[in-house]
This record gives sequence, structure tokens and C-alpha cells, in this order.
Amino acid sequence: MRFIKFYRYLLLFWKTEAFILALSIIIMALALVNPYLTKLIIDKAYGNRDFKLFVVLFCSAGAIFVLSGLFTALSNYLNRQVKLKINLKLNRLVFRKLQYLPYNFFQNSTTGEHLYKISYDLDQASRFIADILPQVISLIPKSIFILVIIFFLDRKMALFVLVLTPFLYITPLYFNRRFKKTYKEWTNNSQNIFKKLIEVLSHMQLVKASGKERSHIRKYIKERIANMRLGIINVKTEATGTFFNSFISRVILGAVIFYGGYQVIKGKMTLGVLSAVSIYLTQLSFTEGALVQFFQQVSLGAVSCERLDVILEAGEGHQEHKGAKDMTFSRGDIEFRGVVFNYNSDKLVLDNLNFRIKGGSAVALVGSSGCGKTTISNLIMRLYPLSRGEILVDGINIRGIKADSYYGQVGIVLQEPYLWNDSVENNIRYGREEATAEEIREAARIACVDEFIAALPRGYSAIIGENACKLSEGQKQRIAIARAVIKRPKILILDEALSSVDASIEARIIDSIRKSLKDSTLLVISHRLSTIKSMDLVYFLVFPIKIDIATHDELCLNNSLYRDYLAHQIDEKIIALDPK
Repeated sequence: MRFIKFYRYLLLFWKTEAFILALSIIIMALALVNPYLTKLIIDKAYGNRDFKLFVVLFCSAGAIFVLSGLFTALSNYLNRQVKLKINLKLNRLVFRKLQYLPYNFFQNSTTGEHLYKISYDLDQASRFIADILPQVISLIPKSIFILVIIFFLDRKMALFVLVLTPFLYITPLYFNRRFKKTYKEWTNNSQNIFKKLIEVLSHMQLVKASGKERSHIRKYIKERIANMRLGIINVKTEATGTFFNSFISRVILGAVIFYGGYQVIKGKMTLGVLSAVSIYLTQLSFTEGALVQFFQQVSLGAVSCERLDVILEAGEGHQEHKGAKDMTFSRGDIEFRGVVFNYNSDKLVLDNLNFRIKGGSAVALVGSSGCGKTTISNLIMRLYPLSRGEILVDGINIRGIKADSYYGQVGIVLQEPYLWNDSVENNIRYGREEATAEEIREAARIACVDEFIAALPRGYSAIIGENACKLSEGQKQRIAIARAVIKRPKILILDEALSSVDASIEARIIDSIRKSLKDSTLLVISHRLSTIKSMDLVYFLVFPIKIDIATHDELCLNNSLYRDYLAHQIDEKIIALDPK
């Protein structure tokens, strides 16, 4: 029953919804009048050969028919409006929630899952929220009123109908339960196909380089066939349910007409009453058919609401504490105090780690693969909550700083940066949206990518394709560096950010960054010896609990583990290093 709470979004449009419900009641009432007018036409106008009464009743029935059509059109129009507004509201809530969920939430799910929920489940949930209440207001009372009117027309007929009516609802309830089960499985399979399709289309370079086109075609068709079979089961269940519903409705209507005809022949019932009862039963049959669709819609909507609720109820990433404040970094000191961290497992990645990076310095963070270097940069970027301890910038716990204030002063460039399918200019401006064209060019100059951009056919206006597929890895890295430095961060982290550029270009970029951001703290994660040697200090991460801090030369002299690391990670030909 988790879907019930989604109706709070309907309250946002309660005035319009109240008007829709009023229209539904009026439409229902008008639908109940015409069969009774039929009775009067047959028994009074026809029976008494009263043409004047016939014209009055006929025109009244026509007017009711036209009014019912107008009110139905207005109700549908307003209902559609409410659906669109609810859809917009849910889109806003779900997308906002996704933006603030912790990073590990996305590591445990896929982009395809979220896109499927936004593109499909949101529409289903919107229809469910907007449609169900008007149907409840009209369908159930209408069934009750029909039985009451039949009771008013003929008590014996009403009792006969009352005994048969429950059979109208047995089959919908039975088939709806089966339909919901298979539909949920079909939805999950469709989502899996969707996410795999996105993965394949997003990595066409790998697919073509591996010659796997036929393999992916076979897998895709196989999955589609499996999902089609589930869809066929759904269709079969729906068709079987519709057949039995229709069959039972006709049997009941036939039994009523037979019984009513017998009563007419015996003179215990008028033909007008039988005609009215038959029309009312036909309406009851249509109501029962609408109830079948109602139950199916409840099933579909409930499944979609429950899937969306997984996102809406997920705990947000606690990037900042309550009462967090804006802060302007004065020095850019970084300090780890007793930091303990693990990725959802018993094995600690960092255990009581303590170190300090002086503001304005340039340091290299090195260590063997998997020792926690990238984890440290991710923790500085507040992508994960700490298990224990705290990280401070200028003596302030980073969780006590508002996100906008913090990220406006901290920048990071990754080994595999993501660039948008947009112009070079807009990709760089993403780092600071209010940046001028001159500032964008200055950032490109710092990243040593300005000459390359100027040589493009459209220069800074050139569109670089999805994930910059038109650029080399080194060009992407340099544009990503320009995107980071344009906001003049007080702390800049380069996580293997220059691994795809030549050593000479890397040296120029590092030198340019240090000159242009001379008061900023530069933290570089790199395996390249020339980069490590150019830093003020080297932070050598040995174990989750130990970090050795010294210059490159001092570590080469005094730390055998560091020498071994360099020998194996940087150049296998190095046996012993002369610090000079």
C-alpha cells in the first residue's frame, strides 16, 4: 500500500480535482436519468398515445445526452491538465532526489534503471494518481444507485439482480491478481532491456573494436523475445478475463430479460419497466467493464509508484550538516583526523588516517593501486560519508560548509573525465556558468589546450559529440582541466588527470597551474616520475593507516618501500635511484 501516499500530490490541485469530481457526479446522475425516461416514453407516451409527452420526454433525453457529452469533454480536459501537472511535479521531485542521493546509490544501480523510471513509471504513476479517484467516485456509487433504482422499479427484479451481481466482480478480482504478477515481471524485464540498450549504444567504440555487433544483436533479440512472451501472457490473461467478464455479463443480462419477459407476459411488470431495467443492467455491465480496467490501472499504477518510491525514500547523501554555513577558504589547508572509511564491507580502506596538507602547497599523493588514493580524493570531494573521523579545510569540518560554497572553491579532474555533447566553450563554462569568453580562453591557456581549440573548424563553438567522442583522451583531459581551473579553486585535485598527455605537455600544464593558481592547494595523484619530482612534497600512502610525508629526494634516500614502488610502478628498469 506504499502507493497511497502518492495521493498527497493530488491535493496540490484540489480545487480542479474537486470540480472534476463534481462533474463526475453530474455525469453519473445524467446517465441514470435517461433509462427512466425510456420507461416513461414506453409506458406513458406510447401507452397513452400522447405525442406531446413523447416530444417532451424525447427532447429531454436528447438534452441530457448533449449535456453529458459536454460535461464529459470538460472533465477529460481538466483531468488531462491535472495529469500533466502531477507528472511535472513528480519529475521535479524524482530528478531533484536523484541529484542529492549519495554517490554509492548510483554505483549500486544503473543509468538505464533511472531513465526507465523517469520515462515510463512517472507516466504510469501520473495517470494512476489523476484517474483513480474520479473513477472511484463515479463507478462504485453508480453501481449502488442502479441497484436502488431497480429496487424502486420492481422489488422482485431487484432481488433477482442483487443475487446475480456479485458474479460480475469475481472474475475481475481473480484475473487482476494474475495480471499484476506478470506485469511486474514484464516491467522489470523491460527495464533490464532498456539499461542494456543504453550500455551498448554508449559504448559503440568497444562493440565495433571487439567485433561484437552480431553477438549484441542476438542477445537483444533473445531478450526481446523473452519479454514478448511475458507480454503475450499479459495479453492472454487480459483477453481471457475480458471474455469471462463479457460472458458472465451477457448470461446475467439474458437471465434478467428472460425473467422480466416472463413477468411482462404474466402482466406483473410493464414493458417500460423491463426496458429501463435492461438499460440499467447494460450500464451496470459497462460499469463492471470499467471496474476491470480500474483494477488493472490500480495494478499498473501501484507497481510504478512502488518503483518510484525506492528513489523518493532513499536516504540522501549527507554532504553537509544541519546549520552548515558559507565559508571562504583563506589558506586551503586540508587535514585528515582519525579518518576511517570502508565501502559497505568489513575491509577498511582507510583506518585512522591522519595527515595535513599545507594550504598553497603542491603535493603528490602516491602509492600502489588500490591503496586508497582515489578514495582520499573522493572523500575530500564529499562523495562518501566517513565511517569515523573528520576532514577539515582551514580548520573547519567540510560537512559544516554549505555545498554551493564548498564546491565553488574545490575542483577535481579525473583520469576519464566526462564532457557534455555541447560546444567546447560550454563545457569549460560548466565549471563556472557566469564566466566570460575571455576567462574561458584564459582557462584553456592554463590547460595548454587553447591552440588546439583555435584550430577547430568552429573554434570554441565546436560541438565535441557524446562524451567528446570527436576528441582524443589527452584533449578531453585538458578541456576538463580548463573546466576545473576556470573557477579559480582554492583546492585543486588532479586524479591521474594527465595520464593521456605527453610528459612535456604535462610539465607545462602543471607549471602553468602553479603559476596561475599560486595561492591554491594542488593535490596530484600520478604515477609519472617527472610529475612527482616537481611537487613540493610527496605523500606516500603505504597502508590504510600509514602515510609517509617528505620530498621525493628524501623518500628515495630513506624509504625502501618508496624506492620499490617507483621501480615497479614507474620504470621497471630502475633498480636504484640517485636522488640527485
